[in-house]
Amino acid sequence: MDAEAPKLREKVEEELADVFLFAIEFANVTGIDIAAIIEKKMKRNAEKYPVEKVRGNSAKYTDL
Repeated sequence: MDAEAPKLREKVEEELADVFLFAIEFANVTGIDIAAIIEKKMKRNAEKYPVEKVRGNSAKYTDL
Protein backbone atom coordinates (compact mmCIF):
# COMPACT_ATOMS: atom_id res chain seq x y z
CA MET A 1 0.00 0.00 0.00
CA ASP A 2 1.26 3.45 -0.88
CA ALA A 3 2.41 5.37 2.20
CA GLU A 4 0.42 8.41 1.01
CA ALA A 5 -2.83 6.45 0.55
CA PRO A 6 -4.11 6.85 4.14
CA LYS A 7 -3.46 10.61 4.05
CA LEU A 8 -5.16 10.96 0.70
CA ARG A 9 -8.12 8.90 1.89
CA GLU A 10 -8.48 11.14 4.96
CA LYS A 11 -8.52 14.24 2.75
CA VAL A 12 -11.12 12.69 0.45
CA GLU A 13 -13.25 11.72 3.46
CA GLU A 14 -13.11 15.29 4.79
CA GLU A 15 -14.14 16.71 1.42
CA LEU A 16 -16.96 14.19 1.08
CA ALA A 17 -18.19 15.11 4.55
CA ASP A 18 -18.18 18.79 3.51
CA VAL A 19 -20.25 17.97 0.43
CA PHE A 20 -22.78 16.02 2.49
CA LEU A 21 -23.01 18.76 5.12
CA PHE A 22 -23.55 21.40 2.44
CA ALA A 23 -26.23 19.29 0.72
CA ILE A 24 -28.06 18.62 3.99
CA GLU A 25 -27.97 22.28 4.99
CA PHE A 26 -29.17 23.29 1.50
CA ALA A 27 -32.07 20.85 1.80
CA ASN A 28 -32.96 22.20 5.25
CA VAL A 29 -32.88 25.84 4.12
CA THR A 30 -34.97 25.15 1.00
CA GLY A 31 -37.43 22.79 2.69
CA ILE A 32 -36.48 19.81 0.53
CA ASP A 33 -37.34 16.41 2.02
CA ILE A 34 -34.17 14.38 1.43
CA ALA A 35 -35.82 11.01 2.03
CA ALA A 36 -38.62 11.82 -0.44
CA ILE A 37 -36.30 12.95 -3.22
CA ILE A 38 -34.06 9.90 -2.77
CA GLU A 39 -37.08 7.60 -3.00
CA LYS A 40 -38.30 9.45 -6.11
CA LYS A 41 -34.87 9.18 -7.74
CA MET A 42 -34.58 5.47 -6.96
CA LYS A 43 -37.98 4.83 -8.60
CA ARG A 44 -36.94 6.86 -11.65
CA ASN A 45 -33.66 4.91 -11.89
CA ALA A 46 -35.54 1.60 -11.66
CA GLU A 47 -37.69 2.68 -14.61
CA LYS A 48 -34.71 3.92 -16.66
CA TYR A 49 -32.50 0.96 -15.83
CA PRO A 50 -34.63 -2.18 -15.51
CA VAL A 51 -32.53 -4.99 -14.07
CA GLU A 52 -33.48 -7.46 -16.79
CA LYS A 53 -32.11 -5.09 -19.44
CA VAL A 54 -29.05 -3.57 -17.77
CA ARG A 55 -27.46 -6.42 -15.83
CA GLY A 56 -24.13 -7.11 -17.51
CA ASN A 57 -24.72 -4.37 -20.09
CA SER A 58 -22.80 -1.09 -20.21
CA ALA A 59 -24.94 0.53 -22.94
CA LYS A 60 -26.66 3.84 -22.22
CA TYR A 61 -30.25 3.36 -21.10
CA THR A 62 -31.52 5.01 -24.31
CA ASP A 63 -29.71 2.33 -26.32
CA LEU A 64 -31.14 -0.66 -24.47
